[in-house]
This record gives sequence, structure tokens and C-alpha cells, in this order.
Amino acid sequence: MTRPRLILVTLGRLTFEADLGARLAAEAAARLAARDDIELVRHEPLVIEAPDAEAAIAAIRAADPDGVILLNATFALGILAQAIARAIDQPILLWAFTEPAEQTGKLRLNSLVGAHVNASNLFKNGRRASTLYAAGDDPAAAEAIARFGRVAALARVLRRAKIARIGGYAPGFDNLNVTPAALKSAIGTDLVDLELGQLVGAARGRTDDAPNAAADFDDISELSPAQVGKYNALVAGIEDLRAQGGYDAVTIKCWGDLAEQYGIAGCGAAAWLNGHGRIVACEGDVNGALSLMIARGLSGTPGFLTDIVSVDGVANTALLWHIGCAGTCLAAPGQPRKLFSHFAAGKGVTAGFTLAPGPITLLRLGDDGHGAFRLLAATGECEPMELTIRGTIARVRFAGSAQGFLAELLDKGWEHHLVMAYGDLRADLALLAQTLNVPLTVL
Repeated sequence: MTRPRLILVTLGRLTFEADLGARLAAEAAARLAARDDIELVRHEPLVIEAPDAEAAIAAIRAADPDGVILLNATFALGILAQAIARAIDQPILLWAFTEPAEQTGKLRLNSLVGAHVNASNLFKNGRRASTLYAAGDDPAAAEAIARFGRVAALARVLRRAKIARIGGYAPGFDNLNVTPAALKSAIGTDLVDLELGQLVGAARGRTDDAPNAAADFDDISELSPAQVGKYNALVAGIEDLRAQGGYDAVTIKCWGDLAEQYGIAGCGAAAWLNGHGRIVACEGDVNGALSLMIARGLSGTPGFLTDIVSVDGVANTALLWHIGCAGTCLAAPGQPRKLFSHFAAGKGVTAGFTLAPGPITLLRLGDDGHGAFRLLAATGECEPMELTIRGTIARVRFAGSAQGFLAELLDKGWEHHLVMAYGDLRADLALLAQTLNVPLTVL
């Protein structure tokens, strides 16, 4: 994603020390503008009366930001934030300054009460705003605003995203199905269904000129020249369909029909594409593709769409595995990246390596089967391990209870795919859940 663009709008009231509030706001804006992880646009005039709010709305529309910061430099009339909120659809952060340490015998800013009024009004009007209570020179405030920008930009990407579902979903995986109408209504994402034959045709059309994607791997000795050729052409065919349709992500019915029609499954192709800036989800998992987009948007690195195949309650660990779809860039240092013949009757080409160790978040954007979307998160540590089974694998030690996480998955009907993302993303996911208006379960 590009740097998030935020606009800062300052609210005030002349019955308090508006000049002081405006000066503190200008100083805070200068600090934020110096950061390299956000782009800040400042609407400089103090918004005091209704006409000022109209001018601020025009400035917001002109800037087309990912998110809007409404800063109470002092107390301000509650009608101002409400008017702005009604006119825009971007996420809003309500920021209140702490009172100055130096007192003069009267309340100088009353910023917190102003923001409190705005938060209550917007909540009762059906608009959930994020909030921040901090001095303008507080480093934590800048970090919170950067997080707000990151999440606001990701929410816009998700709402504007277009996903291609190629061939539907894998046999029996009805839990992964989502309708285009439900997805559009809940998230805003457009879902386009493509026939599997379109992919097969695209891949066959690249048989003679496909780039050598297999060269990204250290060991392809198990593959025949015909398998290598089919693999390279499949990677090129998926990329052609993605680029031609302008899709932000694709999902593929990557085993079953694809193996029968084309000769190999799509697992290893997904590994190359996910490792090179694309989003490819296995088995027709559309919400899994969105979860991969969330992982990349918040962590800056690809996520790993995975099954949880075993849990050790004593060690508090789980083994994560999928048939070779993790991005090649996620391989553990020094770990040879292999291309295997698919374990299921040899019909396919699958990647094989263990994933890099480090702090991780397991997450999932899913739905409850009744039209309501939801988010799930748990944190832990990906540990070093040997490649004990074919595919891309990781062993995770949970910060919480592995058994409790498994119980949540099984008892609450969560889909069987999770995304492993690097870093502790709980704070970002909490903000994203609020922005998307979906519940978040953190374990």
C-alpha cells in the first residue's frame, strides 16, 4: 500500500483559549507531517461555526483522504463533528488534547469534553469513530495516528477490492462459500466468478513463453521437464488473468478439477505468486484472500493461508500446514525451497519449506454462516523446525491457550483456513474491526 493520507481538521470555541489550542494543533500537525509513514493534509482554519464545517467538508472531499482526524483544540459545538460525519464516509478519529499543565484559574481548553460529546453524538447516530486522548507532543499519539492511518487505508483497499474466484471452491468446502451480494454488503468488496476453463486456457497459452518461475526454488529435482513447464505456464496464466481483469486477489479451485483439466494442481503456483506481491488463496477461499490482504496491509509481508493440522496441549503448540502455498519469501533462513510432485497421486507441483521464525498473529476474516462477518486473532511465536512433511509448514507456540484456540475454532464454526501473519497485530485488528463494524474475538 502507498502511504496513508490523513486530513487534520481542528475544532474550537472562542469561549476557551482558542489561540492556544490552535498553536498546539499547528505544532502537532508539524510533528505528524515529518513522519514518513503517513501523508498529512491540514485544513488550517479553525472550525468554529456551521459555515466553517462546510468549508472543512469541501477540503476533505478535495483531499480524498483515507481517514479524517477531528481534533478538538478546545471544546467545540457538537453540531460541527456531526455535520462533517454526515457528509463523508471515511473513518474518523476524534482527538482530544490533555489540559495544559500550567493553569490560569479557569479551564483553558476543555478539549476532552468536546471530544466526548462528539463521540457520543456520532455513536448514537450510528457512526463508530476511533478516539485518542493525548497531548500533541506525546509520541504515543503519533503512533496511534499512524496506526489509524494504516488501518483506514487498508479498510479503503478492502472496500474497493475486486477478487476473482476461479472455478468456485474445492469439493465439500461449503464453509468457504460466500455470495457476491453478501460480500459487497458487508465489506464492499466486488467478487467476480470466472470459469476454471479460462485459467486452463490462459495457462496453455503460455506454454512456450512463460518465465521460469521454478528458478525461484533451490531444489526441483523431483519434477519432470513436463511438470516444470506446466508449473511455469500456470504461474503465468494466473498472473495474466489477474492483470487483465484488474483483480486485487484471486482464489482458485486449485485441486480436483484443475488437476484433472490441466494436469497439475495450483499449490506451488500460489507460493510463487504470494511471494512476489500477489494475493492468491487456495481452494476458492474468498474470505481467506481478504485475510491475506489484511495480513499484508498490516504487517508489510505476505501472510500464510494455512490449515491447523495438530495441537499439542502440553507444549501449547500447533502445527500449521498447507499444500505448498506460502509465499516463497517466507521460507526460514537457510531453508532450501523445494518443488515437489504433489503428494495426491502426483498430480501437481507443490512448494515445500518451513516458515521463518518470529512473533506472529493468527487471524481470520470469516462469516458465521448467517450473513454476519467477524474477525478472529491469536498471537504466538513461530518456532524453528525441520521439514517433516511435504508442503509449507510452521510450528506455532501460542501466547494464550492452544487448546482454547482450537475450541473456539471448532465450537464457533470458524472456517478451517487461518492466516499466519508476522508481528503482533492485535491493536491494528481491533481498530480494523471497529472500522469495518465487525466483531473481533481475541484469544
